[in-house]
Amino acid sequence: MESEVITSRKIIYPGDIIGIIGEGRSSVQLVATAKSMGFKVATYVTSEKNGVNQYADISFVGSIHDGEKLQRFAERCKIVLYESELIDIKTIQYLQQFVSIPQGVKLLELNQDRILERATLEQTGIKGTPYVTVVDLDDLYESINEIGYPAILRPILKDAMTEKELILKSEIDIPKASVLLERGTYMLQPVMTGGKEIAVSIVKDQNNRQKMFPMVENVYENHFLKETKVPVDLDSKVQNSVLEAATKIAGLVEYVGIFSIVFYVDGEDIYFEQLIPGIRDEQNVFNLASNTTVYEEMLRALSGMMISDIRLQVPTIMLNITDEQMKKIKTQWLIKSNWHFHFYPQVDEADAKQHIGYILADGDDVKQIQEQIDNTDIW
Repeated sequence: MESEVITSRKIIYPGDIIGIIGEGRSSVQLVATAKSMGFKVATYVTSEKNGVNQYADISFVGSIHDGEKLQRFAERCKIVLYESELIDIKTIQYLQQFVSIPQGVKLLELNQDRILERATLEQTGIKGTPYVTVVDLDDLYESINEIGYPAILRPILKDAMTEKELILKSEIDIPKASVLLERGTYMLQPVMTGGKEIAVSIVKDQNNRQKMFPMVENVYENHFLKETKVPVDLDSKVQNSVLEAATKIAGLVEYVGIFSIVFYVDGEDIYFEQLIPGIRDEQNVFNLASNTTVYEEMLRALSGMMISDIRLQVPTIMLNITDEQMKKIKTQWLIKSNWHFHFYPQVDEADAKQHIGYILADGDDVKQIQEQIDNTDIW
């Protein structure tokens, strides 16, 4: 007989223990924000090297399959939250036997199956970026004629172990996909160019009330997030269409906390790209740009508090920093009065291209900030 899932919604007060499972970069800021709000924090990570544990009141280190340790962790907490979309669903379902997890798993289930995600979104009438499913190399050789180059190969089922992608720039790259396709079915999509990636972050509380953060534009270089800008440079009609689409999609979502909806906008055409539970790096732009942060609103929603009315306070660009940029960054450290520097706790020796932190640059308008950034010749 299956154990009962704890689904009751609880009010969490200062002094209560909130559990955080996950070891992404967001965890440290979640812990810090929770403690500043008066909560005590228990963390569960899989490696002693993970720096988040040093900030917690109680820490657990163990496998995501260690039922006994997971139960001990759950029973110490009033609620548990996950910070990443790549958490194992079975782990969350197991924890639900012992503790309330207000975020639930329904959005995770949707997010971790790209075909299910697309099928659900079709209910809204919002179009998604084109794709075909691919099961082997023969499929891929045939499908690339429909999609064209450059293309991106993504696994249909997402998790931390299989979330490997491959960019196909020409037919020479196709054999590289053989190892990936041995792991499961993949989705082949065109690499969209000429438009903009626009993301809308939403917080939904336990009473199904929701608030939206200002939409942002994400800019990539070699498929890595380079910068995030707010406010966006879009025609007001297109902005309204994006907000209308985001509102429709959010109405389908059974979830409490922070989630984001990503669109690709090309002129007046709007395409759905992703629906993502939890906190993403790009949302750090709100640490300066708005009157509240995604970390605070996540915790307000999950603890039963009223969520905030969210306002843009200052135009801001967030710039990701890599280790190889540090020499030039040190010069800007001394001379930029409107640049605010943030560095992640380092767990392992940093790869030269790994993001080690970010800069928040503010100003009178995004174009003026971008010109200042471009003049540094760092990015």
